[in-house]
Amino acid sequence: MIARLKSLLRGVGTAAAAMAVFAIALGCFMALMLLVISMEEGGDNLSSHALSLTAAVVLLSQGSGFTVGPVRLTLIPLLLTMLLIALVRAFAQRMSCDAPGYVGGLIAWLMLDGLFRGGTSVELHDDLLVTLGKGALVFSIGYLSAAVPVSLTVAKIAQWIRASIAQRLRATIRTGVMTAVLLILCYLSAGLITVIVWAARNHAAMAKLFDLLAMGTGSRILTTVACMAWLPNLCIWAVSWLFGAGFSIGDLGSFTLWIGQSTALPSIPVFGLLPEAVGDQMIRAVLVSIPLACGLLVGMIAMWSKRGFAMRVGGANSQPDAELVMSFAYPAGGFCISCALLSVASSLLFVVSNGGIGKDRLAHMGVDAIQSTQSVGRPTALGLLAAWLLSLVGVAAVFGIRWASRRVRGRGASDTDDPRADTAATATQDVPATGLQQESTTPASKEEQDDEHEPTNTTGAGIRLP
Repeated sequence: MIARLKSLLRGVGTAAAAMAVFAIALGCFMALMLLVISMEEGGDNLSSHALSLTAAVVLLSQGSGFTVGPVRLTLIPLLLTMLLIALVRAFAQRMSCDAPGYVGGLIAWLMLDGLFRGGTSVELHDDLLVTLGKGALVFSIGYLSAAVPVSLTVAKIAQWIRASIAQRLRATIRTGVMTAVLLILCYLSAGLITVIVWAARNHAAMAKLFDLLAMGTGSRILTTVACMAWLPNLCIWAVSWLFGAGFSIGDLGSFTLWIGQSTALPSIPVFGLLPEAVGDQMIRAVLVSIPLACGLLVGMIAMWSKRGFAMRVGGANSQPDAELVMSFAYPAGGFCISCALLSVASSLLFVVSNGGIGKDRLAHMGVDAIQSTQSVGRPTALGLLAAWLLSLVGVAAVFGIRWASRRVRGRGASDTDDPRADTAATATQDVPATGLQQESTTPASKEEQDDEHEPTNTTGAGIRLP
């Protein structure tokens, strides 16, 4: 009982420590940013609103939007959400990773969210139960990511799976999952590179917006750092843009590889980084083909690497058999698992990256989740299918070449072993042509012919009867 109580208290400490570190760091930054803006821009002291905005942003990081004056903010800062989950995971690994700790930490987390909800003066969009539910989801993700790898229950389940499921099937599922994870990481990396290219190409437009707003140096730096909280959102939008689906800024702007137009976007400096259309048709074709190429490359690696499906042709005398057929059936199932996981994961990423910063024309910002998922999932599935088919054709070609070479060697060996050919070659080499012709054409004597045709009737050894 005492041990469970200690675990419960350690879970409470995990939740309190993670929330304290996150909220204090965020509050200090909010106070500094509001102070610098007040000093450079003049007007009222905005630092007095730091605590209220900090509480609102903590809840926003967990998915609960709010409204401040004309701004209706529902766009989740995914970078802050990731940092909050990472803090919960780090403290859970050090303090508590068991079930009582999870219960105690979850209760403490929900109480803290309730305190933040009551400590802000902004208008929150979600009611109490929805806010607590979103907070519970964030805490659960962070805590379970630390507890699951070291859980005894999970270890027993894994042992049962190893005993109940064949090793080849387990390897297939693992390879399918790892293939999907690798593809998602590749696409997110491509999105980050795309955002960096946007920033390098359009930084002058962002600087021009700063000048139009007459913002000081400190305000520029701090607001840019604040906008970094939405960097993962922009990277996810960049993935959709890169693969042809595009994204929109409410009803005021639409951005794709073919269209880069905006009408009366608000004077927010980060909007200056948004891309223009790509004029070169060849470049557009290459960009749209990225998921196909990634699927093909990753699929080939999964097919032939030792940590993947480890396809092997066999020795020179090997023949196609049922084992070879099954060795292609497992990758087909693994790639189906990869496509399913990729579709689900990309759909979730596109959905959580969307939001809004206004009430009317900017109420929805982001991507069309269905269209963006199709732009990622379909070419990736085609790339994996192409990798499987190319491997199948390659193996079939190897066996075909081996079969043809055996036929050629067999035919050559049969020609060499023909007795008539050997006799003719020997006679030609050892006997002079003229003597052979004379002996073969000389007729036999009549007595020799009669002896050959005379019947022999032997009734005893060595006795010939007339």
